[in-house]
Amino acid sequence: MKKHFLLFILTLSYFVQAQESKKHIDPKYVFCYKQTSVTTDDYKIYIEDAINEDGLSKFKIRIFNKTNDYLIFKPEDVIFRIGTQEITSKEKPITILPNEENWKVLNIKGKGFQEEKYTVEVKKFYKIVAGVTAVKVDDTKLPVSTTEFTAGKFKFSIKKADLQTNKSILKCECIYEGDGIGILSPGNCKAIMPKGQENPNADKFKSCLMEKGKGEKFLIEFREMKDGGDMQKNPFKIVWGDMFKESKIESIPGTKINLELDGPKTAERNQ
Repeated sequence: MKKHFLLFILTLSYFVQAQESKKHIDPKYVFCYKQTSVTTDDYKIYIEDAINEDGLSKFKIRIFNKTNDYLIFKPEDVIFRIGTQEITSKEKPITILPNEENWKVLNIKGKGFQEEKYTVEVKKFYKIVAGVTAVKVDDTKLPVSTTEFTAGKFKFSIKKADLQTNKSILKCECIYEGDGIGILSPGNCKAIMPKGQENPNADKFKSCLMEKGKGEKFLIEFREMKDGGDMQKNPFKIVWGDMFKESKIESIPGTKINLELDGPKTAERNQ
């Protein structure tokens, strides 16, 4: 009985000392944490450059999408569990394209974040299946005879078509009016040149997800091809291919990530 009582007193003493010690930490003293990662069947998460001060907790989260579908990461689904506190981030969502990577810096403000360990919980991700049948759209002849058309639940318009010999640029806008998720992929369209060659869209805009009522402005660019014919003088056409798709959103399980203090890095940061 005495042994258990002594153990209780020692434990209580340690707790009190630890709490007293925390009171004397400089609020601007930066706690640095070890880089860590978590892998699931759908994604791999990397936590980098994690730091905590008294009133700030921040880190960079990199997410690699291991699937052939689209993933959406919403910071509002992330819970920082620091000490006895549970705080949610308020950053904007990001989309991770199939088999690609995207990143976001998350931060929260408050008090009492200088802990040697804490946990970040990602409650869930969202998946949008990409392998759905594309909406069939008739080819568009250039110069355009009509600047607007409807592709399923997509309303598409060409705002300006600048057709030149060395390159042709179309300024476009698309609005999704369906009840699911629209997948817009301008990178999938191509031109059939005046002499018959296929010429892919050279603009770097690959694809995006669109909720109901949302619009997107973008460019489509076709560059001059050797022996392809003059785009300014001769008619050619656009084949839209798999540019327009309609899918649905579903949630998939999230994960928990444990962060631990990096002693050497912390000491160096606070020199």
